[in-house]
Amino acid sequence: MKKKVLTKDERKAIPFVLPGLLATAILIVYPLFYIFRMSFTYNSQAGKFVGLQNYTRLFVNPQFTQTVLNTIKWTLATVIFSFLLGTLYAMLIHRKGIKCKGVWRSAIFIAWIIPGVVKATAWKWLLTTGGGMANHILQQIGIISKPIPWLTSPKFAMLSIIIVQVWACAPYVMLMVTAGLQQLPADLYESAELDGAGWWQKTSKITIPLLKDISFICILMLLVWAINEFSLIWIMTSGGQQTTTLSLLVYNQFKVLNLNAASASAVMQLLVTMIFAVLYVKSVSKEDE
Repeated sequence: MKKKVLTKDERKAIPFVLPGLLATAILIVYPLFYIFRMSFTYNSQAGKFVGLQNYTRLFVNPQFTQTVLNTIKWTLATVIFSFLLGTLYAMLIHRKGIKCKGVWRSAIFIAWIIPGVVKATAWKWLLTTGGGMANHILQQIGIISKPIPWLTSPKFAMLSIIIVQVWACAPYVMLMVTAGLQQLPADLYESAELDGAGWWQKTSKITIPLLKDISFICILMLLVWAINEFSLIWIMTSGGQQTTTLSLLVYNQFKVLNLNAASASAVMQLLVTMIFAVLYVKSVSKEDE
């Protein structure tokens, strides 16, 4: 086997690459390795190896099963609706004849740039059962007769935080899709119009296929954000009313210094994230083939 030798340019690049590699190892690789190791020990100080006992306790815990179901429901709903709403925003504003496009985009994008804690606190105030603005408006226009317990009922709590997450993340999708729409060649649409293609035919045959790469990035980012979201859920419901996700479960376990169980939960959260990502990447790869 021929021994691989670094070229002169590659050797020169090592000093520039090395700091980034060291930072990655210190900030990402080592913490992952440490948490993974702790998930197989009983006492974080003595480091007694207990195998899969922490994971076994996790799986037999009814709270964990419900948490996984909540995480799946939360992730699928927020990703799907954030992407659809953001794409709809982009396509509507991008249409010919729409005036003040920059103003509309800026108004929608405000939801994205507002700090997460501020968004969650404002929405918690709006959705308060007694005296909240949402219930007040709905009662004034006659849609409801009594206040809806948006954040204090299992029936509405998950729906409420999903709505807020979709409202907050859709502007990011709008920005990405808008950038893609502006790069699409106009001659393709002109040719399609000459052939008698309608709006749906142009959208399904030209727009959607050409925006596949951007859609891939958007959905992947939305997946990661949804699974790791903490502040919004914690501020609005504190994980109550069947809204506890894996990120909140890890926090609750760390809060009571149950570090080994928390490490096992964190590893499971990482696995769930990877499963979603791998399934999505495989589905996109099959379409490309």
